[in-house]
Amino acid sequence: MSLNDHLTRLENCNLTEEYSCLNALQHTAWRINKPILETLRNLWDNGQSWGKLPARDDVPLPAYPFTKDPQEMTEAEKDEFRKWSRSRNQIYSFNAKSVSKRIQVERTLQVAEYYAKQDSLYYVWQNDFRGRKYASATFLSPQSADWSKALLEFANPMPINSWDDARWLCIHGANLYGNDKITLDQREGWAWDNVDDFKRVTDDPYTNRYWLEADKPFQFLAWCYEFTGLVREGWGYQSRLPVSADGSCNGLQHLSAILRDERGGKATNLIPSDQPQDIYTEVAETTKKLIMADDTELARQCLQFGIDRKITKRPVMIVPYSGTRHACRDYIHEAITERIEEGQPDVFGDGGFVASNYLSLHVWSAISEVIQSARKVMDYIKEVGDVYSEHNTHMEWLTPTGWLVLQDYNDTETKRIKTHINGSILKMSYLQDIEGSVNRRRTGLGSSPNFIHSLDAAAMTKTINKCKASGITDFAMVHDSYGTHSSMMPLMSEILRQEFVDMYEKHNVLTELRDHAIITLGTNDVPEPPSVGNLDLRKILESQYFFA
Repeated sequence: MSLNDHLTRLENCNLTEEYSCLNALQHTAWRINKPILETLRNLWDNGQSWGKLPARDDVPLPAYPFTKDPQEMTEAEKDEFRKWSRSRNQIYSFNAKSVSKRIQVERTLQVAEYYAKQDSLYYVWQNDFRGRKYASATFLSPQSADWSKALLEFANPMPINSWDDARWLCIHGANLYGNDKITLDQREGWAWDNVDDFKRVTDDPYTNRYWLEADKPFQFLAWCYEFTGLVREGWGYQSRLPVSADGSCNGLQHLSAILRDERGGKATNLIPSDQPQDIYTEVAETTKKLIMADDTELARQCLQFGIDRKITKRPVMIVPYSGTRHACRDYIHEAITERIEEGQPDVFGDGGFVASNYLSLHVWSAISEVIQSARKVMDYIKEVGDVYSEHNTHMEWLTPTGWLVLQDYNDTETKRIKTHINGSILKMSYLQDIEGSVNRRRTGLGSSPNFIHSLDAAAMTKTINKCKASGITDFAMVHDSYGTHSSMMPLMSEILRQEFVDMYEKHNVLTELRDHAIITLGTNDVPEPPSVGNLDLRKILESQYFFA
């Protein structure tokens, strides 16, 4: 099916909810946060790569330290040469990758400086093929990197008149800093307890670098300015800073809700609790139990090194999106490398390369044990995708908002061209889609992540529409991160829970996926969905850590 055919079919769908959501996002007025712009420009112009800003200058390449050519070296000297060469290549690669990042920073600053002269700016928003919402901007965007997002604030302020109005501003600051594993009350208290630190930061962010310790330093710096403004001016302070609540591994929340999985629901905060549940820590603890059963030196080294949530976080995050065990191993090795670079002793002797492969086996098993429903849902979606492939038809489905998702994955063939440039013959090749074909592998790999992405998009669409109808006018949304003014966050928090529950009570999404496949393919030979568990979705309404 061509893009035009897909667009024609979308025109025949009832997209009222989708248009309403996009219009609400497009009506949100933004402006430039000038203190952050000034700080960023000063740091960039002075070559300071603070807060994960890319280095403005290349790292110098090491000079050739040998007195011989490689072919004249002994074996021992060649080993040293290879180490030097690897180190030099890593620096060269780092410098090459930094070029595009530097362009991004400079161009973003230029755009921000232009719009700093304006009272407000707006973004055009659009859907991708799954229904996910994106601001159409190349550089400065409310969905971009930490230092870029920090440049934006709402153009239209709302007053903070009470402790309740200020509560979510406090929680947001704690989250940005990295104190998001404690209770909401503790996060609120942390903000009030550390006011003097925040004041010193805003008085001189170059000398008082406390803000650089935050997980999201530039957004935290913007928060410091906002919070100290409230403290100094008192109730009635006109707040412009977007504050947000994030889902607890949102993809797994959807997977657990689909199959009413109680264990997965508990691990991802679908069930009320006094403390926030952390699925990454639960997987880490389960991994440790599995490794303790192995009486090997490598197992003892892994336990000595420590298996924590940093080891398991990214492997868990990629599960809903068809992550592979190979990717799991890579992420584990990255986490081990980061800890060694931060000064933790390398008990493995090889930087953890062998250990990461060993750990990936146990982490993968632990994930399957903690979130069994995720595997069942993903496997089922892939089975439906296989039926589409067998009928040489692109997989498709309708989301709960009526959006038609089409996986337009074709087989490809290599095409070669030969041309003349400056008197020389240049041969190039490129991949071209084969019309009328379906790529079974890409269909299988993409089906689960695209399905889950389309559901989190539908939940956000419904939430924005209900918020708009309830009087909320400004939105700072990034897929599974919902933001607005601090005083409006209690209402948004209530609505997002209600809309999530309503969506899954009104839509059996796997049955609807099957029914749509039967109609589209003209066959009843589509597998039945897996059975569901006993999770009570209504408990989400009482779970304060569902989005926090």
